[in-house]
Amino acid sequence: MAPRFSFLGMGGIGKAMTRNIVLSGKLDEPLIIYNRTKARAEEHSASIGHSTVAETIEEAVSGSDIIWSCLQDDEAVELSFKLILQADVTGKLFVDSSSITPEVTNRIAEQVLKAGGEFVAMPVMGEPSMAEKRLLTCIASGAPGSVDRIRPYVVGVVGRAIIDLSGEEPGKGSLLKLMGNVLIMNTMETVAELNVFAEKCGVGVHSMKKLMDQMFPNTPYSIYNYRMLSGGYYQDTPIVEVSKALKLTAHVLELAKSSGASIKGYEAAIDHLKVVEDQAGGEADITGIYGAVRLESGLPFKNETQ
Repeated sequence: MAPRFSFLGMGGIGKAMTRNIVLSGKLDEPLIIYNRTKARAEEHSASIGHSTVAETIEEAVSGSDIIWSCLQDDEAVELSFKLILQADVTGKLFVDSSSITPEVTNRIAEQVLKAGGEFVAMPVMGEPSMAEKRLLTCIASGAPGSVDRIRPYVVGVVGRAIIDLSGEEPGKGSLLKLMGNVLIMNTMETVAELNVFAEKCGVGVHSMKKLMDQMFPNTPYSIYNYRMLSGGYYQDTPIVEVSKALKLTAHVLELAKSSGASIKGYEAAIDHLKVVEDQAGGEADITGIYGAVRLESGLPFKNETQ
């Protein structure tokens, strides 16, 4: 019999992951979902079927063998596990896909293990449209036996690949996720700069798009490029809000400094994120980096004429 699942957090990634767990996870029992805003969970449950909505986190945990979470930030994760660990969690497996710092990941994992549960850090690389298509890259770290318990529900269910860090402390998975975020922001910075360069020198953004599509088809380059050129960076629902992205940057910069690493491209992207926050607010999308580079180059923040 398949384990009983619950999922905490109905953000864009969480909604896509739960839909795919229901569709491809071969669950015997309905998936239990929980979200702080209950109406959001109820609407999502009605759309995916084979699921129920828990009134509280405690209810979601008590009825499950495996509890998967994808929450907003360090604070949300710590608050949730403070509630969770008030109950008996013996034998239960907690899988966390939140983007949080390694220190918080290790602290939560230690508390869960001490209480008799199991813990796997499984942050994911990819944005909601990739999650919907099961194209997430999942980074799994923790005890090998615990990783094995969640493995059948990763590749082909919520993602396309698993980076297996079995045997590493859970925080290593969160650390690698932070490195992945550096890569993503550097990619956005590169795409934004090249588009502005192409526009300013007369090549044109559409010719640059043809070049990127040929050189890097079906990659983040083409995904972010489309979002920038289409105006999605200021019109569409954010992939990640600027304020949330900036929360983790100070930690990454301190880590780079303490280890003696130079990450100048990332620092440039951070400076541009701060411009986006000033221009469009903390709820703006991180691909607004394009607008910031445009401003810096004497163009309007919005590319409304393209």
